[in-house]
Amino acid sequence: MVDPISIIGLVGQISDLIQRAYDYGKAVHDAQSDMRKLYTELLGLKGVLEQLEKLDIASAEPHIADLIRSKEFRKTLSSTSELVGRLVENLNKKQTSSRRVNAFLWPWVKDDVKADIQDLERVKTWFIVMMMAENSTQMEVLMIESHEILNIAREGQERGKLKDEEEKRKKISEWIQPFNPKQLHAKAAKKRMRDTGSWFLNGDFKVWMDGGDGSPRILCLRGKSGSGKTTLHAAAVEQLKSYQQEDPKIGQAYFYCSFDDRESQQPLNILGSILHQLSEQHPEALEGIDQLRKSGEVLGENAILKLTSQYVSNFDKFYISVDAINESFSCIEVFEMLLQLVTENSNVRLFVTAISSCSHWLEDLQLEEPPEIIEVDMGTEDVDRDIDFYITTRISEERLLRRLSNETKLELREKVLGNAKGMFRYAQCQLDSLSTLRTAKMVFNALYNLPKDIYEVYEKILLRIPEADRLLARESLFFLSVALRPLTIQELAEAAVLDDYDARIDEECRLPEPMVLLEICQGLVDYDAATSVVTLAHSSVRAYITSSHTDKGDVAWFSYNIPGIHADIANKCLLYLLLENFQDGCCTNEELEKKFEEYPLLRYASRYWPLHARLSDNYGRQEAFAMTFCLSSKKAGGGNFSFWVQCLMPDASREAIMASEPLYYASSFGLAGLVKSLLTSEGVNVDARGGRYRSSALHVACYRGHVEIARQLLECGADINLLDSDGRTALFWAKRLGRRDIVDLLEDPKYAQTKGHTVVTLSDLPEYMDYPSWFCCAYRVNWGYRDDEWHPTPEWVARDFQMTHYGLYEQQVTFSYTYEPSVSGMESARTYEFATTEPNIYTKTGLWNGDWSIGFNDPSDEPGVVEIRTQNN
Repeated sequence: MVDPISIIGLVGQISDLIQRAYDYGKAVHDAQSDMRKLYTELLGLKGVLEQLEKLDIASAEPHIADLIRSKEFRKTLSSTSELVGRLVENLNKKQTSSRRVNAFLWPWVKDDVKADIQDLERVKTWFIVMMMAENSTQMEVLMIESHEILNIAREGQERGKLKDEEEKRKKISEWIQPFNPKQLHAKAAKKRMRDTGSWFLNGDFKVWMDGGDGSPRILCLRGKSGSGKTTLHAAAVEQLKSYQQEDPKIGQAYFYCSFDDRESQQPLNILGSILHQLSEQHPEALEGIDQLRKSGEVLGENAILKLTSQYVSNFDKFYISVDAINESFSCIEVFEMLLQLVTENSNVRLFVTAISSCSHWLEDLQLEEPPEIIEVDMGTEDVDRDIDFYITTRISEERLLRRLSNETKLELREKVLGNAKGMFRYAQCQLDSLSTLRTAKMVFNALYNLPKDIYEVYEKILLRIPEADRLLARESLFFLSVALRPLTIQELAEAAVLDDYDARIDEECRLPEPMVLLEICQGLVDYDAATSVVTLAHSSVRAYITSSHTDKGDVAWFSYNIPGIHADIANKCLLYLLLENFQDGCCTNEELEKKFEEYPLLRYASRYWPLHARLSDNYGRQEAFAMTFCLSSKKAGGGNFSFWVQCLMPDASREAIMASEPLYYASSFGLAGLVKSLLTSEGVNVDARGGRYRSSALHVACYRGHVEIARQLLECGADINLLDSDGRTALFWAKRLGRRDIVDLLEDPKYAQTKGHTVVTLSDLPEYMDYPSWFCCAYRVNWGYRDDEWHPTPEWVARDFQMTHYGLYEQQVTFSYTYEPSVSGMESARTYEFATTEPNIYTKTGLWNGDWSIGFNDPSDEPGVVEIRTQNN
């Protein structure tokens, strides 16, 4: 291969970039002007370099030879090569199969490309100035005088590199850490009152933190809801940060499982965040994560655990702390995986908080040598000292409470502390309420009617809500109680006013001031002005509303069960998506963005209605709404259904969206009831393709792990051998993802299908691949090769197709490929047909690492490998 640092190598790079710039300009109308400028600069630079090469070869001017061999020239040549490489990468990574998407992405590429064009112009100018020198002496003078030109160009390239690195880190971060715990940590740390929690931080926590090799490495802090575990956890994290600053060989990662954000409860997100934080302290780990990302492997817990163990060894001690581990819907699984990190790495220490003991999880694992664990109970006596300090401090700081007599202050302190029973949340609510009263006398009178516990606090708040506002309050509290991610105040306001009779939603339906919801639900919700996010004030609010305490009496209006409210929210989201505002189906990207702005609940409803429907356990009537929603796909433009699909996949082409059937998405989201209804509906095609990879409903059900839906589809005749656009079957994905129950189902003789071999055509393959170049060999071949092009041998076509499309291992395949005369250089077109005579030929013959020029044998030599039939057209 030609050295890219040589003039010839750089000219080759530029020629490739010229073609790419031309192609990009053709594909993206808005980029044509800038691509012409780039095209012009590249042609000019190419011409200058070619002239320098000619002058050097001619040896007519010795100073040119001196120039080309100078350190400065080689350095400039190298930096120019890097600049051209970055331009190629920029144009490559932004292109997709959709011209519309390319046009949408161009503004993000434009500034980078324009800056690079300016740098190209500077470099070209430098080469020209050097070439025009009459002798070596003049060249040296010009080199000094033009040094500033190169400096500017190099500084621009350095900025480009830094920007590329930052973009790379951002992509890796978003991939490995979908949920960032920093915001929750900041919120929890802010709530802590100084000097509280010292009984723990200077006691058991310090012993665990400073412990030697033989000391217990797992610490569990348990306490009831509202006792202040999260605030104490935040204080512990801050203490570890201080310890970490003293020694670079100390590392830590923390996480918060939040009751009101499902993303924070995902085991994969917890482990991913831990690994990401490790990479921030040990940058080499970032490369390991990037390699995993680029490998194409499905991101799984085992891969993250392996990488974490690999890089955590670079620390003397590495602390992992997870708050509210019990809030994860897979808390035992999370604990087991964290335990694995501890047992496999002697330098790892684990701190978790929970509402109950972690010891029984350890016992359930039945380990031969279970690690020793320290369990600390947030006993009433310890917590009460902190609550007492908190009450005393609040009394001294609140303007009204400071005016109370000493006797009243003492009475307030004793009553609030006595009723709190170790609950910080109770003390906070009471002091917040008392400090809003108008006079000291009113505070004194209120002390004789204090709620006896936190549930009575919430009952009084609910009963104070005016009759006219109760519906808004109930709808808001219900939505916040089971929301799958935090809601903005605008989203909540939109959801609170929506009812079954709305065909459209406009300003007449909406609240003039969404913030009024905070006033109505005061004491039960929290609002973050920086993010506009509104949440329940505490997990105990949800615990109260879903408890038996709200079953009877005046507060029964606010009572509900969790599956029931999931069903109501699924209905509400479906009703929103069925509004006339979205009935026209697919729209342009600009129109879609405008709709997201005009209809605040649209993003949430689009993403989460299927999840709420699954969590409802078929409670309620969302299936009827869902069928109405699915049937809208038959309308012109795809109706509300196709609009929803576009919301899910804004980058997909209109054709891909319109081709996706409701059965595909119902199977993907695990909506068993809806799948059953769709399978019995008129005209359903059980093998209809959908999604980005033209998969069938069976493909996606197996990929997502929905075994019962897969069974339903097979009962209705779904084709097991069908290939997605990557050439993979449903069985491939089941095996790849370790879904043993689905593998057993697909291999059940009851569902065996004898349909002969599968015929693969180019239409089955991804539309963005460039044929026939996709099949091009990475090595020289003897057939079809010309000086300026690479072409594959027939053997390579079959090998590459089958090696890339792993699903072909599981069945017989016939593949036909025709070389046209204009492509192959042959006198007439020729068709090659390759047929595997039995499944799994590669695993049986071991051709994976073979010599591809002889890797495909004639059937007479080795039966059952590849049969090649050639015919002239």
